[in-house]
Amino acid sequence: MVEQLTIDWGETDKGPQDRKRWMGSWVVARDGEEGEYFYEGVGGPATTHPVPPEAIGIRLRWWPSENEGIGQTQVGAMANLVEPYFFPEGTSGTFTIAALSLVR
Repeated sequence: MVEQLTIDWGETDKGPQDRKRWMGSWVVARDGEEGEYFYEGVGGPATTHPVPPEAIGIRLRWWPSENEGIGQTQVGAMANLVEPYFFPEGTSGTFTIAALSLVR
């Protein structure tokens, strides 16, 4: 069982206004059902999060940086939804992943 998740959000070489904005939630069922959110912020340094017992994976949403302006609507930038990512079977302790590796 994964007990702790470390996510490298990437883009540390960019200024905050040039980094993607992210939101992360726990996945609690194989059909992709989401639980609570665990992160909301810009890319940059890695963050570490305790994994609740019911979590079997994560789902991320990201928005373009302030300077990209891609996917704009009248109400603001549209979120890009990443497919659910399930923790590999048999993984325990701390699991580390790069957020940008999940963006297709």
